[in-house]
Amino acid sequence: MTESNTPFRGSGIATVGGEAPVEQCPQEKFCVEKDSPLCDSIMWKMLDNYYKQVAIEAWSHDYVPSFVTSNSRLCRSYAKIIINFLQDWFKRDEADHQKPVVILEIGGGHGRFTFLLLRALQRYQKLFASLGLPERPFLVVFSDVAEANVDFCSKHAALKEFVDIGWLDFAVFDGNKDREVHLVVKNETLVNGAAPVIAICNYVLDSLLTDSWRITPGAAEHEFERALVSIYSPSEEKQLDAPEIMLRMTLGWKWRGVDLEAACDPSKPENISYLQRDPSIKEVLLRYRKLDKQLSFVLPIGAFALFRNLRHIGGGRLFCIVGDKGYPTADEFVGLRDPHIAIHGSISFMLNLHAIRTFFECMGGFSHATPYRDTFQVTGLWLCGTEFEMGRSVAAFLEDVEDLAPDALINWQRAAQETVAAGGGPASNIKPLMSLLRYSAHDADVFLNFSNEFTSQCVHPYLNPRTEQDLISDLERAFANWYKLKKGEDVADACGHICMRLGRCDKAIKFLQASADLDSERAHPSTYVNLASCYKVEGDFEAAIKSCEKALQIDPKYAQAGQMLRTLNMCKNPVRIALVGLGYWTQYEALPLLRRDTRMKIVAAFAFTHEDVAALVKKADLQDVEMYSGSQGLASMLERTDIQALVVDVHAQIMMSLLPRIFAAGKHVLTRSPLQLSLTKAAALLDIYQPYSNSLVWHAVENNRQEDAFVEAAAKVAVLGRVTSVCFKCGTDTALKHKFSTAPYDMKHHLSLDLMRCVTAVRQLTGLHLSSVSAVAKGDYASGCSAVASQLEGGQSPKQDKLKNTRLRREYARLTGWLTFKDPAAQQQSRCTLGTFAISHCVGDNALTYQINCSKGIVKLSKSSSCWRVEVVGEKGSGSSNFAVQGIGHQNCHDAFAEELYEKLYGSENKGEVFTAEKDATLVDISISGALEDSAVIEGILASIQNDGAPARFGGPVSEASEAAGPTDKRLTLSPATQA
Repeated sequence: MTESNTPFRGSGIATVGGEAPVEQCPQEKFCVEKDSPLCDSIMWKMLDNYYKQVAIEAWSHDYVPSFVTSNSRLCRSYAKIIINFLQDWFKRDEADHQKPVVILEIGGGHGRFTFLLLRALQRYQKLFASLGLPERPFLVVFSDVAEANVDFCSKHAALKEFVDIGWLDFAVFDGNKDREVHLVVKNETLVNGAAPVIAICNYVLDSLLTDSWRITPGAAEHEFERALVSIYSPSEEKQLDAPEIMLRMTLGWKWRGVDLEAACDPSKPENISYLQRDPSIKEVLLRYRKLDKQLSFVLPIGAFALFRNLRHIGGGRLFCIVGDKGYPTADEFVGLRDPHIAIHGSISFMLNLHAIRTFFECMGGFSHATPYRDTFQVTGLWLCGTEFEMGRSVAAFLEDVEDLAPDALINWQRAAQETVAAGGGPASNIKPLMSLLRYSAHDADVFLNFSNEFTSQCVHPYLNPRTEQDLISDLERAFANWYKLKKGEDVADACGHICMRLGRCDKAIKFLQASADLDSERAHPSTYVNLASCYKVEGDFEAAIKSCEKALQIDPKYAQAGQMLRTLNMCKNPVRIALVGLGYWTQYEALPLLRRDTRMKIVAAFAFTHEDVAALVKKADLQDVEMYSGSQGLASMLERTDIQALVVDVHAQIMMSLLPRIFAAGKHVLTRSPLQLSLTKAAALLDIYQPYSNSLVWHAVENNRQEDAFVEAAAKVAVLGRVTSVCFKCGTDTALKHKFSTAPYDMKHHLSLDLMRCVTAVRQLTGLHLSSVSAVAKGDYASGCSAVASQLEGGQSPKQDKLKNTRLRREYARLTGWLTFKDPAAQQQSRCTLGTFAISHCVGDNALTYQINCSKGIVKLSKSSSCWRVEVVGEKGSGSSNFAVQGIGHQNCHDAFAEELYEKLYGSENKGEVFTAEKDATLVDISISGALEDSAVIEGILASIQNDGAPARFGGPVSEASEAAGPTDKRLTLSPATQA
């Protein structure tokens, strides 16, 4: 036979699994082996070569089943039983507390089970003394037939900790042959010892030497028969023991009669060696004969030999935990049939667990097993004392017997995966998934299977602050249980992303650094950019810069790294800004961002009166801020050369006189959309800005143009067909606890502005353009920002007012009405899409929902706190889904302003460019173009309200100016058509 030049790496076919078929036309196939007793077949050599050649690749590519026997849940159950067994042993007089019990894992393979078992045992370490155990009560020995597997695990970083503390050793061990176990680390051989051996056999006994028998009570010639196997291949095989033959082989079966007494007699030519060596095996066969039924069964002779050897090593004492697929009772053997051989990359048999338990009884032991048949079977085998003496371990086995079989975990996980694949549902929400993760004992594979769901739902409304803390704890435990094996899996990176979404950059740094350290040569630059982002939030700019430099070493053209470096340089030299006015927008949106943005530093504040500016600084809790008030104060503040930009939040009418002075002083500006409450005044304000537009940055914030949630929801809308109708409801508490003279909007204006912003959102979601609007104002209004003033003016007492403001009353100020939209891509005379709305003032609460009805389904968005929840309901058969997206529209607008501001302040220094008013055509940021359109919309809304709901029609549908720009344009040329 010639050796194969190409090592076998498995096949996609084999991973599917199946049964080796019976050959129907043997004369047409190549015969690899003819009529060999099953236990002497060449297929065992094939299997041996498979594990030696494929080694660790068998598990890293899922050629061999691994999760079912290598999950945290199973290991925790095993650890509980083992700890109780140790208590049983060390309380006995014969126990030597200086001799640790050997926990020998047979056929350890990839080492993941070993790691998770040690992690589970480690939970009891601080309790050893109180449990009556010595300081080091056990030694775990990982063993495998493949030397490559042993070498891989002995070098695995996750196992090093346990080697260092003397808890773990390794051995090359063939359960079919070897009678001794030689330890790699200690460089010694386990001999007949003073302590028992705990053997763990997961999915290994079904691959050890197996024979097959049939019993026919009262048969005329032979009551006992033994199987003979023939192996065929569709083509000629040059290497008869090549492992890849297992993937294409077909089998033939014959049965040979056996005289049991002669088979046990070494002087007879028909003797069977294993029956001569071990009389307990003959006793097992005789017990099957006593059942007086026609039976067909496999006999795990390799397992029997293994148990004998391990019993010898343990000084006659053995406790074995077997996890495998198999037959737990003899009634499953009734009838005449050929053996079943499963193919899943390697080969295996259904293990005869009933024979194993019978074998232990014949040797004087006892057993307990999983009570179910259609499941992964776990069997406990005691050969080290009576049930009375081993009471703790027996009780632990029986107590945990329902959880020993991992089927519950596997089925629960599969059901959740199917729910996710079908579009989601209650079972795929984050809290049920957290429960699944905890039941799995924080198994890293379970976490990875649902990492996308954890990432997408780790926001409000799915999480509250307490659940958030619990999730972080769950992440840390899943990460601690991660045993790096499969290519491409990265638990650390997934945990880091979730922590970043939670805003816990301190935790994210730990995970992301672990991800980067996995393989520094193959790390993706995005990992280092994420690290830099977290370091930036934590204020460690030097560490952030180093992370960016590492990203650029991996990919010098990685744009995100360059952009982050620019942001970090801005953090080291922040833009100095001043606040002008403190309206609703600044208090609740702009200021929270500014206070945590290290790219900007608030150094001054202005209001018309000293009382206002003092209240502003106190309300904002600003430190080391210069206060200015009055006309002279404004002039003094604008003269300061160290102030580079202003955040202006004043009434639109004040803007007309304030902005010219700001532009003339050379200050960059951030305001809120719209520019004005009428298109004419907005255009006039824009005319004032034109001479400065090439040298000064001016952005007008409108969150709804930059919401990531709207981008994702718009993609869902696009596949659901034509938009048939829309409706939205908005309830906001627009009352300011601290009112300033710079922002004296009345309630109608506040609600009108809310309506305008909702219209902008609908346009982003649908791509439609507004063509008309009808709005009617109802309820209580006042000149201030809340309904309180009007109620007091009406003669109500403060006590009555407080009572009424705690209830939802129909008298609350509200806008209701309808809108029409047109599709800009449709023909001129196409029908309009109708929309309805309700905008109301709600004390102490905020609520916002959009519903987009399409010809093939519905998309609904609702905002809660700072998060958008998107629900999609499609046509029958297409399913539904829901997901959450963090509301970061204002953050995106803020970032756009900061980026352009940095470019304007320092870009010309880097590029040697000089900006002049005459150099280019007049440019404005797209946010200004959008704010100009918003001015037209708000003017129409106010006009409709003024005329008791008469519809305001737009000569041409109000359109997005940004559509005229390329995908990378940030600024648009201002044209007369846009002004019109």
